[in-house]
Amino acid sequence: MIDVKQPVRKAYFDLLFAQVLYNSNPVPVVDDVKNLGDNSAVYIIMSNQDGVNAGTFQSFDSIEKITLDIVYKAQSRVNKEVLDGVAGQIFQLVLPAPNVTGLASPPGTQINCVEITDDRYMPAMFNGSNTVVRRLLTFKQHVRQTGSPSGIPAPAQPFQNPITSPDFANATDYANAAFKNRKITLYLNGVGFLTEGTQWQPLSDGGFKILLPNFDATTNAYVFYLLLT
Repeated sequence: MIDVKQPVRKAYFDLLFAQVLYNSNPVPVVDDVKNLGDNSAVYIIMSNQDGVNAGTFQSFDSIEKITLDIVYKAQSRVNKEVLDGVAGQIFQLVLPAPNVTGLASPPGTQINCVEITDDRYMPAMFNGSNTVVRRLLTFKQHVRQTGSPSGIPAPAQPFQNPITSPDFANATDYANAAFKNRKITLYLNGVGFLTEGTQWQPLSDGGFKILLPNFDATTNAYVFYLLLT
């Protein structure tokens, strides 16, 4: 078992560093406090983190949360517009499309199921010469410890996540030779982790068959996340 807090911060730092702009300049991304001597008016603090165990006897899993604290400090009275501009860029990077994340999994971990769970403004603060406004974005993600030297174990054929209904070969089967003889865990969005043998079973040539009653990928929209172990 490893501590995944730092890998989660690294994933967010690598994604946001030099990619979020204010007045055409990169917005600093810092860990807890802004660097001494940095006079940037806007910056992003990787603030509170917490996690809860979601592991099994076969895997180390956890649900991790991280708060991105967007801070705007100015020598005049300001509104929330600058905060909103930075938040919009963060959303586009972290969650560019439904069920898609821009986060890369650091070595030894796999990050999936990313979602925004809290979004709030803090009351403006005035100290006589400066005004400080803040917006806090909290993201939640499922983190699996892979033990692999690379972020996600690389199959022989393209790895795909998430898996949606159009990817199925028929009503119940998702076929992919890359997963032949690989141990996998399935997460169905809106339902949770599925039990092998009763709710799904592996296909002999790679992939899986869904055994849920009335499941039909040809007529209904489903989103699966596949975790490699």
